[in-house]
Amino acid sequence: MKKLAVLDDFLVRDYLIKILGEGEEFVQEFYKDLLAKSLLFQKSLSKENLASLSKEDLDSILEKVFSVRRKRQRLIEETGVENLKRAISDLLYGKANSWEERVENFVKSIKGVDRKAARDLASELLHFTFPEEYVLWTSWIWDPESESGAVVFLKEEPPKRHMYGETYEEFEQIYKQIQEKLLDFGIKVKGYLFVDIFLAMIYATYVDYMTLSTMHSAKGFFPPAGVMARRLLGVQRPQDIELEV
Repeated sequence: MKKLAVLDDFLVRDYLIKILGEGEEFVQEFYKDLLAKSLLFQKSLSKENLASLSKEDLDSILEKVFSVRRKRQRLIEETGVENLKRAISDLLYGKANSWEERVENFVKSIKGVDRKAARDLASELLHFTFPEEYVLWTSWIWDPESESGAVVFLKEEPPKRHMYGETYEEFEQIYKQIQEKLLDFGIKVKGYLFVDIFLAMIYATYVDYMTLSTMHSAKGFFPPAGVMARRLLGVQRPQDIELEV
């Protein structure tokens, strides 16, 4: 296995301080809502319940996934309810030799969204159904093709394709490295959900900064970083949905 980048402690600490600076209530509510999403996935997508899900049930689940939220109805219609449930079942419970094989089979089985969105959806379904087994690997966290994503801001040097992994097994090392550093800095949270929040806030802060620095007249028309981070993780509050652009 490749030796991947060692993340910078001071950058992890700096971003953590910024996130905690949003206030204890913000962090606790964010975590509580993300945990509720995970519990919903665990219950709804369990072996016992998955087969009986209705079209409306599937719509409620896909509504909480950033990559397909706006195209979820087309995804359901073009894939078909039964085919979609079968694809999800194979993704979560089928036999596969690797994460890539599991995800690739799912991507080939659904319609209505592009490959990247389908891959991100598969990662979310795995991660939030089994939050202590699978890490979250979406394109906004790390995309080796474009060399972009939240993790690039945890290292001073410019990103390269091999830096944060090109396979799930490799990227998992980076994700767990972040978790370990957060534990070292006093974040005592079970599982990977706080890592999700940490990475979402980093990426949302970057988007917020780039938007305002390149479009000065856009201030007030784009949601703040905290709202954007919630959107990325599919747990936006009802009052924030109207801010979507």
